[in-house]
Amino acid sequence: MFSFSYEYCNHTDYLRSLAKYAGVEVINNTVLLPPAIGNGYIKALEFANGLQVLINEVMINEDVSFIRKPGRDESYTLRFDEIKNLKALTIQIDEDELKQENQVYSGAFLTNSLSELSYTANAGTEDRCINIFFTAEWLKNHAGISALDEAFKQYLSLKTATFNFEVLNFEYRALMEEIFEIKDDHPMQKVMLQNRVMLLLEKFFRSLYSRMGQRAGSQIDDHTIKSMMHVESILVGNLSVPPPTIPVLARTAMMSETKLKNLFKTIYGLNPYEYYQKNRMLKARQLLRSKKYSVKETGTALGFKNLSNFTIAYKKEFKSLPSEI
Repeated sequence: MFSFSYEYCNHTDYLRSLAKYAGVEVINNTVLLPPAIGNGYIKALEFANGLQVLINEVMINEDVSFIRKPGRDESYTLRFDEIKNLKALTIQIDEDELKQENQVYSGAFLTNSLSELSYTANAGTEDRCINIFFTAEWLKNHAGISALDEAFKQYLSLKTATFNFEVLNFEYRALMEEIFEIKDDHPMQKVMLQNRVMLLLEKFFRSLYSRMGQRAGSQIDDHTIKSMMHVESILVGNLSVPPPTIPVLARTAMMSETKLKNLFKTIYGLNPYEYYQKNRMLKARQLLRSKKYSVKETGTALGFKNLSNFTIAYKKEFKSLPSEI
């Protein structure tokens, strides 16, 4: 197992420490994983407004464990993950522990520097992550949120309760996809990245305050949220095949079809089929923008037997033809 323990620090210092421990160099604020550990990159960015962001797209070749020791000054990290080929993910914040065993997991969570955090995953895991670092001063000056704010403190106190984890709906996924697609050599790279990161932060904190307000009244319990996260992982786990039917998903979640549809739309903003289709089209755009797949190959990879049906679905979603990318 690759096990890395470090003191809480900003992202630039973290990247240097990780590179030294892994025996590699930091080049252009980027670390390429050595083959013994995995494939992919981890990149650190710092913006003019003081935000720091880690972006990584990796597949790990051995089990990994990252242990973050508490820091002395209070600051925060907001982590967005899209994970595939997952067998066992364990996230521990102080004494609280959350385990995920789905093949696909997506979520966001916020922690502060005063807590110890450990993150353990199995070999073969693929992770696309956006990790945002900011200080208490930045939060107050740029978001108008004080560390003493009651809803903010209440949220952090939940630690690894499922309620603490923000599900990644289509809007989050679309913003993340745009961030991963922005090239290093683009003349507007930093401006575009900062814009998307700020939109992620805005969306997350809007949701945080909304959910903390719901806790005082009617609330979707943690078990139900986790059940919906499992349904979501089934829906987007394989976008090349038709999604399971509502009756099948309802049996999986052990609830009625009506309750499933209502809960899923409440949490993810769309009904299950609409959500599947939007993620399918987002994947299509990702494949086309990579320039590695033709329109026909993309449609086939996503399960379309008729190319015209793929073209119609794509145009409906993005108001342009797939051939226009």
